[in-house]
Amino acid sequence: MRAPNGGVRNALGMVMLGGGALMLVYWTLYLTGIVDLGQSDPVVASFESAFLLADTLLGVLLLAAGWSLLAGRRSGPYLMTVAAAMSVYLGLLDLAFYARLGMLSSLSAASLFELSLVSTCVVGGSICLAYGWKLFTSVVR
Repeated sequence: MRAPNGGVRNALGMVMLGGGALMLVYWTLYLTGIVDLGQSDPVVASFESAFLLADTLLGVLLLAAGWSLLAGRRSGPYLMTVAAAMSVYLGLLDLAFYARLGMLSSLSAASLFELSLVSTCVVGGSICLAYGWKLFTSVVR
């Protein structure tokens, strides 16, 4: 039995498609050298480069979840739940890393941008995790 294709489900599907596409475009631009993270600290640069694989996987999961939600597939809520959990985990890991380095204590533009980006990942991921779990349990029953 498929869950009904509601407005919230479609909106989340579109947001996930957009987020996954933006994430993959950003890392593509980073790898081609068009976008520079501006990391002069080798510790931070190695941490950011280690996130490439995890963020690429998250981007692919977001694209798959968005497509599945919009198509009304049974796998949509499951993929959304997995992608949301990964987003929350990576956001908290990123936040802990930058807080440990003391980079979030300054009010520079770069630290405020990083904080807003990480906060969006954690809060948005938490909302999607709760809604995805609700959809997933309704589809499984």
